[in-house]
Amino acid sequence: MKNQFNIVNLFLIIISLFLHLQCAPAKLNGACDPESESFVFSALLEFGSSDGSFLCPLFSGLNPLRLDYGTDFLVMRQEEPIGNLKPFSSEPITHCESSPGLPLGVVLDETNCAISGTPLVGMNATKFLITAKSRNKQVTIPLVIKSLFIPKFAFVANVGSSLINSYTINATSGVLGAGGFVAAGGGPESMALSTNQKFLTVANRNTNNLSQFSINPLNGNLSIVETISSGGTIPIAVVYHPSKDLLYIRNSENISTFSLNPLTGNLNLVNTISNVFDSSGIAMDPLGNFLFVASFNANVINSYGIDPISGFLSPNPIQSISTGSRPRRLVTLANGKAIYVAYDAGSNISTYQIDVSTGFMSSVFPLSPSSGLVSGTIVSDPTGRFVYMTNRDTNTISMYATSPLSGELIPMSPNTVATGTEPFGIAVDPSGKFLYNTNMADSTAGIFSINQTNGSLTPNGSTGTSTSPAAIVTAGTNP
Repeated sequence: MKNQFNIVNLFLIIISLFLHLQCAPAKLNGACDPESESFVFSALLEFGSSDGSFLCPLFSGLNPLRLDYGTDFLVMRQEEPIGNLKPFSSEPITHCESSPGLPLGVVLDETNCAISGTPLVGMNATKFLITAKSRNKQVTIPLVIKSLFIPKFAFVANVGSSLINSYTINATSGVLGAGGFVAAGGGPESMALSTNQKFLTVANRNTNNLSQFSINPLNGNLSIVETISSGGTIPIAVVYHPSKDLLYIRNSENISTFSLNPLTGNLNLVNTISNVFDSSGIAMDPLGNFLFVASFNANVINSYGIDPISGFLSPNPIQSISTGSRPRRLVTLANGKAIYVAYDAGSNISTYQIDVSTGFMSSVFPLSPSSGLVSGTIVSDPTGRFVYMTNRDTNTISMYATSPLSGELIPMSPNTVATGTEPFGIAVDPSGKFLYNTNMADSTAGIFSINQTNGSLTPNGSTGTSTSPAAIVTAGTNP
């Protein structure tokens, strides 16, 4: 109502000045002079501007206070200084505050809303509300902040041996150090880390159950917590909620939700919804508002709303959108504004933009071609700048840059880098500096460094795994 009142006032002022100028001789004393020929045009520019370039004292009281960090998704790294991020403000700020408070080690300057410091902890994407006050105005803007964990461990699931390998990660070079191994159920093909980085859940496709492991924080070795039913048959995909102790399993006939005991790691089935009968991947937006489920047989992606209190899925999709033939695996962009889909019947990648408020998807870009005919797994880096996909038949990884605003994929040049034989699983470490892939025919895991400027991959050797490694995930820990 206040904004409408201001608009009406502005309109009346402009009309009055316009009539005045038609009846009075022009005095070209400046664009902000009411008797200048440029004044009406200047006022229109001022009202529509967002950068303060056309501010005139006469109109400053009518415009709302504007605050802009140049992004709504801020990524920082644990134990690395972030410099001084000072936002644009249309007026001098008298006070600034954040709800909730910024991550440990990160400072919000109460006098100008500048953000600085060194994050001391890793943190999943979290929405903060930054409130700025001027002399007699106030504005609150959302800012999603993500603090990347220091990498610690990597885990590989082997479908041939049903073993899970553990590795340490050298945080400087990304090299993997072999640790122990443990037995899971039959056909482990998907894994996920709990939000607190303390537990690893393995979905066993052939035995219809879950293997739950605790992670030794010193060496990454795994210890079995329990083995329980997946809540359905053929569990193919698993994902944790980014801020709740909840786990979602894609079974062939349903999606089951489990609660996690954050101290013991025990799982408890709390909700189940039916789904189209098939086996394909799932992905969650970074704030945990929506779950996206690929349907291999129906050639669609379904989006489900997630209750902000209970974390349960809406019983019916809020949207179903058509895809190419046989969508298998999908991943969301780190800022939640796009989702990428890889297919069994071809190696092209589909890009869908996501409305972060509603979860609705839209397709506006043509398919992005890859180098092979048989895709493996697709991954987005944690900074939201790059996307990578394994090509099983050409023994390569395709590399893409992304547009943070539109999500559009931009092929890098060259577009691929060589791997071992039959690459399948792929993962980026929690810091976004290293990439790993599994080579099923070689029984190895490839190691790559990520160029932080352009996203290109540089090989840095490989390490042995057990038989037929399919999936790989990486973990970090907080002090």
